[in-house]
Amino acid sequence: MVVLFVDMDYFFAACEELRRPELKGKPFVVGTHPEKDKFRGVVQTCNYEARKYGVHSAMSINKALELCKDLVYVPDDYKYYDEMSAKVMKLIRGYSFPVEQDSVDEAAVDLGKISYENAKRTGEEIKRRINAETGLPCTIGISYGKYLAKMVCDASKPNGFGIVTEKEMHAFLDSKPVGKLPGVGEKTEAKLKSIGITTVGELAKVNPVALIDKFGSAGVDMQQLAKGVDDGKVVSTEETLSIGRQSTLYRETGDIEVIGKKLKELSDDVAKESARKEFMFKNVGVMVRYSDFTQVTKAANMTHYSSSSEDIYKMAISLAKDLINGKIVRKVGVRVSALLTTKGQKALF
Repeated sequence: MVVLFVDMDYFFAACEELRRPELKGKPFVVGTHPEKDKFRGVVQTCNYEARKYGVHSAMSINKALELCKDLVYVPDDYKYYDEMSAKVMKLIRGYSFPVEQDSVDEAAVDLGKISYENAKRTGEEIKRRINAETGLPCTIGISYGKYLAKMVCDASKPNGFGIVTEKEMHAFLDSKPVGKLPGVGEKTEAKLKSIGITTVGELAKVNPVALIDKFGSAGVDMQQLAKGVDDGKVVSTEETLSIGRQSTLYRETGDIEVIGKKLKELSDDVAKESARKEFMFKNVGVMVRYSDFTQVTKAANMTHYSSSSEDIYKMAISLAKDLINGKIVRKVGVRVSALLTTKGQKALF
């Protein structure tokens, strides 16, 4: 299997540059609040000029302005970004390969049993067409597994193109900082460093017992990827990835306080999982199963992307009240979708 991974470079910011060419060359951020209320907001994304000053996504606007006095602030426009994302994904799906859309700006494509030469031609055509038909830049990485293709893509940014074959993979992986592995966030990287592992090559060679002691079975999966073994399959989907949790109540009830406590627990779990996978979210949904096993759902968009458990809970309890309305409930669920990566990579560990 050969996988092609597409990442739309600094997507929100690139969309803004497209319709506001005067922003090109200037450091700017796309933020979560209107201009008049920008100091309460956070950075959704920024262009590469802003990144040179240390500005990054999820940073407070106040902190970003401290780092870069000339920073330009642009309020977000999700409807516009969703429209541009839909155009890109429609173009990619038009090639009739299985496509897994990881977020609004990332997708993995299963090219099947194809030669790297043909994969290169296909990738170059997709990259050219995305730019020609949308005006947006993207980076493409190609390899023999979903997560490895993602790594090749990350290493080829910005606006680049890379291919790494089986024979080239060890040379590609070994010297990379361990934090470059998909899903190895700051906490996991710190734990690895505490046992003397700083590079992917070192992770590949360490005694697996040490990893199991520290990370459980996830340590084995992590080491396999470090060795260039990638079993990640492209799961074809027409919808943006979502993250959710469900739970049966201890007893059937219509008491909103009791149900609310369970929704709070589920909201906390979903927020933790979103953080682990390095996603922010915009859409919150709830599921309610009544005592007669009838199941209903309801969802709504927030005005901004968030990573907050409290934001999930406030939306979930509001939606649940409309669904419960005095009925007896046996099971509830919470789900977030319309996801945006905060690090540009999908988490594994």
